[in-house]
Amino acid sequence: VFQTCFTLIGEEGITWKLIDLQLNMYTTPVLFGALLGIINIILIFIIFREHRVDDMGRQCKSVNFEGEESGVLDQDVEGNVDHVAVVAINFLFFVILFVFAVFETIATPLTMDMYSWTRKQAVFYNGIILSVVGIESVIVFMVVKMLSKKTGERAILHGGLLIVLVGFFILLPWGKKLPNIQWQEIKNNSVPRTAATEMLIPFWSFQATQLPANHTAEPVGCPVSQSWCLNTPMIYLAQYIASDILIGLGYPVCNVMSYTLYSKILGPKPQGVYMGWLTASGSGARILGPVFVSQIYTHLGPRWAFSLICGVVVLSLLILEIVYKRLIAFSVRYGRMQE
Repeated sequence: VFQTCFTLIGEEGITWKLIDLQLNMYTTPVLFGALLGIINIILIFIIFREHRVDDMGRQCKSVNFEGEESGVLDQDVEGNVDHVAVVAINFLFFVILFVFAVFETIATPLTMDMYSWTRKQAVFYNGIILSVVGIESVIVFMVVKMLSKKTGERAILHGGLLIVLVGFFILLPWGKKLPNIQWQEIKNNSVPRTAATEMLIPFWSFQATQLPANHTAEPVGCPVSQSWCLNTPMIYLAQYIASDILIGLGYPVCNVMSYTLYSKILGPKPQGVYMGWLTASGSGARILGPVFVSQIYTHLGPRWAFSLICGVVVLSLLILEIVYKRLIAFSVRYGRMQE
């Protein structure tokens, strides 16, 4: 929503000459996000408190509590954490954030190439689409909490990954229609040598090779510098929107189920370091995802980019199948609680 609103500032925006800062539709969302991050840090220090809970979410004792009953309480946490399950969830979480980072990164260049949108149109329309996806995600977060009590977290995580897989599979180019090509104007200040045969070319044939006089200042379409534009079918708008809906459905399901399973696997053990690993894997995914897709998409095109993403999701599904029986709560693993 904010991204869409900030398009009203325009590409030029406002320049703060004192610190040489330009506020436009590209920089303002980033600065606003940084401001929200600072507010979150302040809220965490002021409001939030750490507590120790069991697998059912019941408070056992405060993290900093030390008393006579500590020995009794420690008996409840005897046993080792299943590190195979921990590594598996970290990998699955990496894949989940990796594919969503790819989805966010590719939206603007993909729509500009396929639908001949300008930069401002791409930011505005994709902002609207992501706003709708965000509302969809909020609804999914509320529904999936109730659904997990009936079906279990593992089955829902499996279903979420399947939905994400279908979402990226739909994005594969089909059909025969090619995207509009963005022919770049070649500027050369040197005077070319005219061959005798070129002098015989009719004037109207020469005019046909020139750019139209009313072409826009901003070139649109799939740039000819991307060789795949000349032979890769376009992705229809219906495909793109359907993919957005499915990924917007599958991502929040996978995200919340990963956190839930991870917390239950760790059980009443102190979770700070383990959660740090999970956050690090997610941060690494958000770094590598945009780099991966920008290189593959630019040089090889959407067919290769989305095929590789589908392959990564299939690999994560296979790993989930392998460790499926190990993704259980800490207390269930040691027989202290029924699954």
